[in-house]
Amino acid sequence: MRRFKIATSTAILILVALTVKDAQSPSFATTQNNSEARIGLPGRRISGGSRSPNTTCLATPDQPVIALMPKNNLGLTLSEYPTFWFSLPAISPDRTLEFGLYDQDGDLLYQTTFSVSGQAEVASLSLPKTSSPLVQDADYRWYLSVVCDRESHAENLVVTGWIRRVQPSQAIDRQLTSTTDQERLAVYQNIGLWYDALTLLAQLRYREPLDSTLEQQWIALLESVDLSQASAVPLGNELTPIPPLATIAHPSRY
Repeated sequence: MRRFKIATSTAILILVALTVKDAQSPSFATTQNNSEARIGLPGRRISGGSRSPNTTCLATPDQPVIALMPKNNLGLTLSEYPTFWFSLPAISPDRTLEFGLYDQDGDLLYQTTFSVSGQAEVASLSLPKTSSPLVQDADYRWYLSVVCDRESHAENLVVTGWIRRVQPSQAIDRQLTSTTDQERLAVYQNIGLWYDALTLLAQLRYREPLDSTLEQQWIALLESVDLSQASAVPLGNELTPIPPLATIAHPSRY
C-alpha cells in the first residue's frame, strides 16, 4: 500500500489567525492558498458506476455515491470522534455498506459494515467511542464502499478521502465555547473545519427541518465545494452498524 504523509503547519496557522465573520456567510475556507491544498490528496469524492449490467446494487442504475468533503479530498476537524457524511443513492436493501479508517502508516484502525435504508438520502456515520480517537496533526485515510459483490469488489461503489484532527488556538477555543450555534458555524466555516461545520449544520437542520435559512446555508456550503448535486438529497438518519460477527474485514481492499 502506498503511504502518504503531509505537512500540517499551514492549517494550524490558519486556526491561530482567523476569527469570526458574518454568521450567515455561505463561504467555506479550505486553506486553498497553500500548496498542500492546491495539490490535494489522492481520493475519490464521487464513485464510478458498477461495471456489470447484471449488478442489482442500486434501485436506480448509474447513481453515484458522493462523499461530502472538500475538493482536495482532505477535511479538517477538532473532534476525536468525527462524523462522516455521504450522499447515497437508493441502494437495494439486501446490500451493505462497508467503512474503514486507516492511520497515516496504512494500518487499519476501524472497520465495520452498515445496513441501508433503501432510500436516496444524505446519511452519516460517527467514529464510535470504543475505537481509538483521532490524534492531533495526523492524517487518516477512510473509505466507504457499497458492497455490490463480495466475490468481485471491482463491482463495488467506492469513495475515499482523508481527515485530519487539528488543534485550535486559545482565542478560537474561547470563541467556540461562548457563541451561538450560528456563530460557531461561522467559525468552523471560516477556519476550514469542514467536518465540524457540516455536522453542526446538519444537526441544526434536524432540529428545525422547515427552516428555509438553514436549508439555504446547507445548499451554499455544498456548492462552495462543488457538490451542488448532493444539496437536494434529503437528510436521512445515521447509518446502523451490523453486529461485529457479521462484519467481514478486508484490510487491504481499498
